[in-house]
Amino acid sequence: MVGGFIDAYTFEQRGGSLAAMQTGNIIFLSVDVAKRNLPSLMTKVAAILFFSLGVLAVSLFKHRHNTHYWRIPTLLLEMLVCIIVGFEPRSVSDIFAVPPLAMVMAMQTTAFNAIEGHGYNSVYSTGNLKMAMIAIGEFHFHHNRSQLISALLYLELVVAFAAGAIISALLQLSFNVHAIWFAAVGILLIIVGYSIALHQKNIHFSD
Repeated sequence: MVGGFIDAYTFEQRGGSLAAMQTGNIIFLSVDVAKRNLPSLMTKVAAILFFSLGVLAVSLFKHRHNTHYWRIPTLLLEMLVCIIVGFEPRSVSDIFAVPPLAMVMAMQTTAFNAIEGHGYNSVYSTGNLKMAMIAIGEFHFHHNRSQLISALLYLELVVAFAAGAIISALLQLSFNVHAIWFAAVGILLIIVGYSIALHQKNIHFSD
C-alpha cells in the first residue's frame, strides 16, 4: 500500500515522476528528451540514480548488522523522508522530493523482498501480477493447493498496491502535497507492528 501511495503522490504532486517504478521513469525520461524538457529530465535521472543507490545501500547495510532488527532503520528513514517532503511546497523543485523518495522506496523493496517464503516486490506490482497468473495456471493443471495460496498472496499484494494508490489520490484532493504525511503515519504503524512481531518471534525461539 505504501508503494502505491507514494508513486501516486509523486506522479500527481511532483511533476509526473515516479518514486519506485523506474521503468516508468525511463519511459517518461525518453519523452522529456524528445520534448527537451530539461527540469523534468533531471528529476527522473536523479530518481533512477538515487533508486540505484538505495538498493546498494541496503545490500551493504544488511551484511554489516547481524540482527533481526536491521530492516527497521530503512523504515525510519523512509518515514522521515515522507515527513520532510510533505513540508516542501510545490514551488520547490521536484528534484528535492522525488529522488529522496526513490531512494527510500528502493531501500524498502530491497529490505522487504519475501513474504511467507515467496519473493515479491513491495513497491510495484508487475512482477507480483505475473507471479499470481503463473500460480493460477499451475493450480489449474496440477491442483496443488500451495499454488492457489501463492496466487491469492500475490493478488493480495496487487490489490493492496492499487488500494494505496487510490487512497493517495483521494487524500490529495484535500491535502495536496501534505497527503504524504499519511504515508508516514502508515509506515510508523508498520514499524511498531513489525518490531512487536520480531520481539515475539525472538521470545519464541529463546523458549
